[in-house]
Parts: sequence; C-alpha cells; structure tokens
Amino acid sequence: MVSSESRSAWPVLAIAVAAMILLPAALTGTTIAFPEIEESFGSSRATLSWILSGYSITTAAFTLLGGQLSDRLGSRTMFIRGMFFFLVGAAACTFAPNVGILIFGRTLQGIGAALFAPASLAMVLARFQRAQHALAIGIWAAAVPIGSALSPTLTSFILEIAEWRWVFAVQSLGALGVILAISSIRVQGRTRSRVEGDAVDYWGIPIGTTAIGLLALGIVQGSSWGWFSLETVLVFLASVLLFPLFLYRNKDQAIPLIDFKLFSIPTFSYANAVSLGVSLVGSSVWLLWPLHLSTVWDYSQIQIGLAITPTPLLAGLVSLGTGRWVQTYGYRGILSIGTVLLIIGNVWFLFFYGSEVHYWGRMFPGLVVYGIAMGLTFAPLNSAALAEVPEQLYGRANATFLTGRAMCSAIGIAILIAILGESTGLEAMPAFRNAFIFLAAVSVGSFLLVLAVWKTIPRYEPEEGIRR
Repeated sequence: MVSSESRSAWPVLAIAVAAMILLPAALTGTTIAFPEIEESFGSSRATLSWILSGYSITTAAFTLLGGQLSDRLGSRTMFIRGMFFFLVGAAACTFAPNVGILIFGRTLQGIGAALFAPASLAMVLARFQRAQHALAIGIWAAAVPIGSALSPTLTSFILEIAEWRWVFAVQSLGALGVILAISSIRVQGRTRSRVEGDAVDYWGIPIGTTAIGLLALGIVQGSSWGWFSLETVLVFLASVLLFPLFLYRNKDQAIPLIDFKLFSIPTFSYANAVSLGVSLVGSSVWLLWPLHLSTVWDYSQIQIGLAITPTPLLAGLVSLGTGRWVQTYGYRGILSIGTVLLIIGNVWFLFFYGSEVHYWGRMFPGLVVYGIAMGLTFAPLNSAALAEVPEQLYGRANATFLTGRAMCSAIGIAILIAILGESTGLEAMPAFRNAFIFLAAVSVGSFLLVLAVWKTIPRYEPEEGIRR
C-alpha cells in the first residue's frame, strides 16, 4: 500500500521547484529593475544599493537558522512560514512609498528565502525513498538556473509594459500561489523529525547569526566602503570576535546552529569542500559577462539578459538528468567532467572573448560549455552533500551547504571587483583576462580536489546509515 506521503512526493517536489524559481526572480529581477527604481525615488545609488545587498546579507545570515528551525519545527511548517515572509516582503516592495520601506521589504524577502530554501529540499526528501534522492535533488536544483534563464526576459517584458512595482507584484502572486498549493496537500501520520525536549540556545543562535551576517556584510560592502576603511575593519573585527563565542555556545547544543558532526560524513564533507570553488566560479561570471557586454560590446539590458540565457537554461536542463547519471555512474565521474568543463569554459573566454563583437562565434560556445559544467556540478554536489545524512538532519545539512555556497559566491564577486578595479570599456580588457585566469585556476583546484578525495569515499549503502 502506498502511503499518503509517497503519493504526495511529486506534487510537493513541483511546489518546491516553483518556490525555488522565485529566488532568481527576486535577485535578478530587482537588479534589472534597479535603474527604474533609482529614477522613481531619486535617492542616492549608495542608499538604493541596499535593496540588493540587504537581500543577499540577510539570506546568508539566516539560512543556518532556517535549517535548524526546519529540523526543530518541521520542514513543511518552516517552508510555509518562509514563503509567508517572502510574500509580505514582496508586497511591501510593491506598495513601498519610500526607499526605507523598499529596503525593509527586501530584507523580509531575504529572511523568507533563508527560511524556505533549506526547508523546501528537506520537505521533498522526506517524501521520497532514499534511492530516489539524487533524482529529486537534480530536479529541485534545476529550478534556480531555469529561473535565472527566464527571469531577465520576464522582468524586461514587465518593465516594457508596466512600472517596476509590478516586478514585485508578480513575485507576491507567485509566493501566494505556492502557499495555497502546499496548504492544499493533506499530510497524515508523521510529518516531521525533531528532537524532543531539547532546549533552545537563546544566546548562541543570535550570536552565530550575527557573526555570519557581519561577515557577509563586510564581504558584500567591502568594495564600496573600501577594504581598509573603518567601517569594513570594524565589521570584520566584530565578526571575528563573535565566532569563538558562538563556537563555544554551539558545541554542547542538542540541535546546534552548525552541526559539526555532519563533517564526519565523507560525502557531506567532500561535497562542501568542492562546492566552495565551484560556487565561487559559477557565481562570479554573472558579474563578468554583464559588465563586459554593457561596457565593451555596448549591449542594452534586454540584450544582456537574452545573451546570457543559454547558460542557466542549459544548466537547468542538464541538472534534470544528473540524478539518473549519479545512480548509474556515481559522483566522481560526473563531477570530474563538470569541473573539467569549467576549466575549458574559462580558457575559452580567456583566449576567444574580446573586444570584437561576435556573439555566436566568440561568446555563445563558452556559454554552452559553462551551462553544461554548471549542470554537472551544482546539483550533484548538493545531492552528494545529503547522500548519507540522516533524514532528521536534512534541514541543517542543506542550510550549511547553501550558506557555504552563498558565502563563497560573495567572496568570488568581491575578488573579481578588486581584479577589475575602476577600469571600463576597452581599458578593462586586461582586467577581464586576469579575472578569467583566476577563475580557471580555481576550477583546476576544484578538479584536482575531486580526483584527490572522491576515490576515498566508500560506496553508500542506504541500510548502513552514517559512516563514521
């Protein structure tokens, strides 16, 4: 007899995918609408930049808390609550009378994303058999790149026919639809795994969240404040001082904010290590390509959106098939191919991507290679990270993985901003080449790490649980 949880697995996966598509819409859509928002309010660019950085910082800061709450209160519960925060934030942005309310709404969206993103995958995996987890994660992971492919075009279309507030109105409607859809699915029997009688660490959680948030703040704002400015130094110093206190509070908790015991699981530990470089490379190009297209090739915003669409679209489509490939060939082979393609993609852009405007001959082939590489690395790494994690730890494990990915993405962008400096147009070509040299080197490191560590991981057997 098929349980109600099993019957609901695919509908819940579809709902989780729809929710994850909202993440690139919230980020990319706001970036594209930024010029119109700036014109509408007439505020300084430094102030308005917080509608972008505020979202990123709060997401990085609260994702670990979202994972813990998912394990403590139940993934479905936290998924709905996170989507509600996201909905309220999007609505606040839609009707914002001033910049302050707009920034507040974006912050709420960031908190909502931090709550529902780790819960969404935990909610899905709790309904699938362990043997189907790689397949489910591949489909779930495809949502973000597919959303990244669709978001620029959709946002540009909205801005052509309506004002920028409709960008957030569409996000509100999407969040409302997700909440109604998940609420319509009946849940019977056990719906969550939790530690009974555990005490909440009312000191450690805010200390840890603040430490991570300050680290993210310093990384995101360092380039605009100045890396050696008083503000940046104080933010990093406060983060460094808080981390030891957080680690002291964290170590004896029944449900810690960061469960360091997870790193004793081989696939979790190695997947996180490889993901650091892959995430740094995969996120950094989203800064390089638009800057090059706008300042060197003189592309418009809608041309830029359409030009880079092949990469996220291919990444999403390839991700859909990685679950089957992992089940057949394992993680080492698919990650080796993916990281090699990342190297090839960066070498392509290093030697063939220049000042001459030739999209199909000089840019498109590199975008295709990058798209396939991202599809072969992002979803399998997420799958590998959770392959041997017990069900009751899915929320924390996925939150830890996503936080590491987000922090490395921010670090990569900060490094590239430093490499590019203030140069623009044709004068920036040497800096662009240096950036791709750096990304190629990181890709080589990721490939070598896969070769070095993955052969040492024992084959996973579901009945054996965690390998110590």
